[in-house]
Order: sequence, then C-alpha cells, then structure tokens
Amino acid sequence: MNFKVLVLDDEPKQRKGIIAKINISSLPITIVGEAGDGIEGLELVLREQPDIVITDIRMPGMDGLDFIERAKELNPEIVFVIISGYSDFDFAKRAIKYGVSDYLLKPIDEAELRSNLANIILKIEETRKSRLEMEKLRQDKETNLENLRQQVLTRMVHDPKHAALSEERIMTVSDIIEQFPYILTIVLVIEPFQLPHYSFRVGDEQLIRFAIENMMSDQMKLAGRDGVIFQHAIHQNEMVYILGVDNLNESTAVKEWLTGVLYGVNHYMRLEVTIAIGSIVDSMDKMQKSYELAKLSLRNKIIKGANQIYDYSWIQSHTSSREQIMKEKDEELLFSLLHEGNETALHRWIAQRIQNLVEFPTATYSQLEWFCVDMYLLLRKYLLEKTEDTKLVIGEMDDLQYWLQNLTSWHEAVHQIQSQVTNIIHFLAKDHLVKDVMDEIKQYLVMNLHENISLQSIAERFFIHPTYFSKRFIDKYGQGYSDFLTQLRMEKAAEWLRGTNMKVQEIAEMVGFEGAAYFSSVFKKSHGVSPKEFRQIHRQSE
Repeated sequence: MNFKVLVLDDEPKQRKGIIAKINISSLPITIVGEAGDGIEGLELVLREQPDIVITDIRMPGMDGLDFIERAKELNPEIVFVIISGYSDFDFAKRAIKYGVSDYLLKPIDEAELRSNLANIILKIEETRKSRLEMEKLRQDKETNLENLRQQVLTRMVHDPKHAALSEERIMTVSDIIEQFPYILTIVLVIEPFQLPHYSFRVGDEQLIRFAIENMMSDQMKLAGRDGVIFQHAIHQNEMVYILGVDNLNESTAVKEWLTGVLYGVNHYMRLEVTIAIGSIVDSMDKMQKSYELAKLSLRNKIIKGANQIYDYSWIQSHTSSREQIMKEKDEELLFSLLHEGNETALHRWIAQRIQNLVEFPTATYSQLEWFCVDMYLLLRKYLLEKTEDTKLVIGEMDDLQYWLQNLTSWHEAVHQIQSQVTNIIHFLAKDHLVKDVMDEIKQYLVMNLHENISLQSIAERFFIHPTYFSKRFIDKYGQGYSDFLTQLRMEKAAEWLRGTNMKVQEIAEMVGFEGAAYFSSVFKKSHGVSPKEFRQIHRQSE
C-alpha cells in the first residue's frame, strides 16, 4: 500500500528537490501533488486526500500555519511535516502545538527526510491497524453477553460452595479441573484512566476491558494454556483469570507469558495495569484462597508501583515469617528524639527509614505493614510513660489497621506516622498546662463559634486522634460533637436575640452560619420558634 504525499513550497526549486529525494527513498510513497501556496494546497487536499503533507511555513496568499489549521478541519487524519529556516523556528514551535508530526530545517537532508517519513508511515500503519482492531472489538462487543458470567464467576472466587454455574452460558471451572490437576488465580487491575484515551472514545470503558480479555486469551492460547477470564462484578477495574496448570512449579512460566500481556496493555493500549498471581491450589474449594492471596499480592503496588507482576510465591519466599523491623537502637533513638521534642529530626528519620525499606530490592508490602505496626506500638509504649490516654493522641490499633487497608502509596504511611509523632510532641508539650484537653476544646468552641469548626480541624488543632476524640467527647458531654456544637451556637444566638438589636443575618454569621434561612431552620428546630418570633416573645415579656 502506497501513502499519498503532497508537497507545498513557494520556491519551485525547493519543491522539486524534496520530491526528487522522496522518489529515490524507496519508501512506499506516491507524490499526488505540489503547490506554491496554502490556497492551492487546500484544493489539492480536498481532491487528493493525502496521507502526509510536507509544507513550508512562509508562503504567499496563505502561510503554512493557516494552511495546516484549515487542512486539519478538512481532514484531521493528515500528518503534517513542516520545513523551515532557522529564522522560522518560533513558527515551527507553534506548528508543533497544532499537532504537526515534525519539522525539518532547510536545506533538507536526504537521510533525515527519509527517516522522518519512514517513522510517519509506521505511525500511520499502527493507527490504522489499531482503528481496525477497535472496530472489530466494537462489533464483537455488541454480541457479547457477559453480565451473568461475570456475576457467577465473581461469586465463585469469593465463595466456591455457593456459586451456581450455568453450563449453558459459561465454561465452568469444573471443566478446568477435569483437564488440569491444579488451578491458579490471576488478578489484573486496570489503573484509573480518563476517556478519551489514545484510540478509545468516551463511553468505551467496557470496550477497554473486553480488549484486555482478548489480549489475555490470546496470550493464554499462545502459551498453550486454558482457563476462564472475567471482569469482577463488583470491582469494575478488576479482571480475574482462573487458569489450569499441570504442576506446582508453574508460577515462573505463567509470569513469563503475563509479561507479554503487561507489555501489550502498556504499549498498544497506553494503559497502566497491575497483575498479581495467587497460589496454586488443587481443588475448587481452595480457589477462594488463591484469589485472596492474589489480592494480597496486589498490595505490593503500594511500595513498588503499578505496571508490575506480583507473584505470591516469590513474595512468600521473601516474607516467610514475621520480622522484627524495629531494633533496640531504633527504640532508643526514637524515644530520645521524642523526649527532646525534635519534630524535624523525627520526621526526617521516619521518611528515610521507610524509604530505605521500600527501595530494598526484595522489599514487600508486609514489611512496610510490620514497620507501621511496630512504630505504633513503640509510640504507644512511650506515651504510656506520660499519660494513660494514648488512644486520644494516636488512636487505637483498629484505626491503624483501617488506614493501612486504605493506603495507596508508601508516602501516605510516611505522612501518617509523622502526624502521629507531631501529635505526641505537641500534646505532651501542653499537657502540663491543661488538666483535661476536653475542657480546653470546649473553651475554644465557645470563643470561635463564628468559625467553620469541623471535628477534623479540632483534632488537628489539639493534636489528638479524631476517632477516639469523638468517643471521648460523647463520654464527657453526653452527646456527639456536632450536636454539642449546634447547641452552643443556638444558645449563643438566643442570648444575642434577647440582648441585642443585631439583625438575624448578622447573628447567623456570628455563630457560624452563612445564610439566615438555614440558621432560622436550625434555630426553630432547637427552640420551637423562629429567631424573629423568639425575639418578639422575649421582648413582650420584659
């Protein structure tokens, strides 16, 4: 297949020279026209429908930039190459912003021109091939009835005993067990993306997942494998692949062909994915375990990032037993810096310690989790020497487990532990001044009713843990923080309504409400009458 090329330059000698160099390049190119200005060039674009246009910038009538803009409106698929002198470099940079493929400086070098055109041809071929594949996928998708299959198989990996498989609709895992002595679960997670993306249009989310299914299936067949692949019915960005294997030592071989899947998704679809391999099991009843271990292996993305393949067997071999991450010298240093109140040094030490841990070649997520748990226990141990109220400052173990489960990056762990250290230092620094921090918080609320005082902002201001603070607050005052704050605001508003002539809007703002309407609604709910009625009642009684 030949590619059609159009050449524009207001100097005939330059045009002829470019055409001559193209003709001897042995590339699959046909010159379909030449022109000396942009106006004539547009006529040729309409008539010849070129694939590639080589154009000068400075031309009479219509210059190269205006020509490119108009020509793209006529045919967005055309690839443009501009030619320019050194003095035109700023124009060339502008043209690149219009989507121009490349620019060449005069005088045109024959080898550079050929290389440039060869690269463009390759890109056009890849784009057309991708478009054809996308069209085929769209056609396939119209006849693809996957919802039932996804739901049934999702139930199976979560609870094999209660998944009723329909042999008429799906290939059952029982079929795999009959063919292979072992099964293995693989999980592929598609990292967040935004459409339009590369060749995919808005609304093509399912098409992307369908394309990845096909890619997995193709790689499976090339490797002589057999299995079932489906999209998780709940986690829409998750693909699950149940694979039949012949022996217990096939994880390495499986990882090799999964590398081809990873490359294909990265290179051809321009998407980021993370793949995890679970454990090899010998029955359907154990398939849930294989799936759960694959999901556990995915956690290693937190320290090593996406676009990786995480193999449970490899991870297990490097974290076979619970390690003591924090040593005695670490405890001594930590306690010493806490005693000094050296917040900067502690932050730096925490950041460096975690960075060293995750950058170690054989590091696993479990080791990061162990470090975080050890740090929490050490901080709690230090606090117990100063106060019995450790939960108020750093929370409970359940809080630690919650934020560990919600980590998306190891940097978040650094920030979380640094925040705990900051809480300890500032809490203890003021502890001798205030016997009960809850009383100080109440005093602060009374003095700052006009502010937007959220529970989180109070926790940060007083260096206490928000979850435990909420529990302590209820124990202390018999009601939740939000209700208590509203009560304080309504009491202060009633006081000002009785004793001042301030407008309702002004009072609303003084007690933290932006609008009088919402303030009036809350006040009426609290006092049974509107602010205006409340004022009238109390003035009549005086």
